Amino acid sequence: MSDASRIRFALPRGAVVLALAALAVGCQHEDMRSYQGYAQGETIRLSAPYSGNLSTLTAKSGAKVTEGTTLFSLADEDEIAAHEAAKRQLAELQTRRRGPARNATEIERLKSQVAEAQLKLAQKSASAPADAVVVETLYAKGDWVPAGAPVVTILPVDKITVRFAVPLGVATHLQNGRNVTLICDRCGTPVRATVMHVSPFAQQESQTDSIDSLRYMVEVRPDPAQAALLKPGQPVTVVL
Repeated sequence: MSDASRIRFALPRGAVVLALAALAVGCQHEDMRSYQGYAQGETIRLSAPYSGNLSTLTAKSGAKVTEGTTLFSLADEDEIAAHEAAKRQLAELQTRRRGPARNATEIERLKSQVAEAQLKLAQKSASAPADAVVVETLYAKGDWVPAGAPVVTILPVDKITVRFAVPLGVATHLQNGRNVTLICDRCGTPVRATVMHVSPFAQQESQTDSIDSLRYMVEVRPDPAQAALLKPGQPVTVVL
């Protein structure tokens, strides 16, 4: 047996285990770096240019809604009934193959009537402009709502992001499109996210003589399917 072999086998078994453990911890520290951040989002308040009693309110606080979902309406029963009646009359006249010239005039009149009624009904209601979470409803069904008053506040999921700061050594290795994981209380499950912006400038409050103390802001966007789990202002742990 060579001297080198004697030295190798002379290492205590515990030392080998400790060395491997230290290596594993070092790898985990490098691969599982985490930083504290917070969720943010841009809410939208939906209103109607008309006043009236809130006849329909399908929005509920905390509920998820899809793009195009009607959230409320100020249209009364008479307005809705008149619109439906005009549509039926128009359909009946249009199904007739031939008729006197006055029928053509009546069809044009009904078309205009239906279009005007449909526009007014649309203006007296509001639909979700994107997939979103309902933040709050400001009126209850039956309440009188002034013209232009917000009725529902929503948070579009594509406007939810998470911001956090990292040191220079980390910022230089982050690229747009990189996948990260978000951990937060009450989320129930890790949230997938993607880096969308890394600031090229250090935060003003971190401007010191030490390069190690510089911090750069990073913004990530959660997966749309999970974005509703995050709430603006909520603390979030970002795992790189």
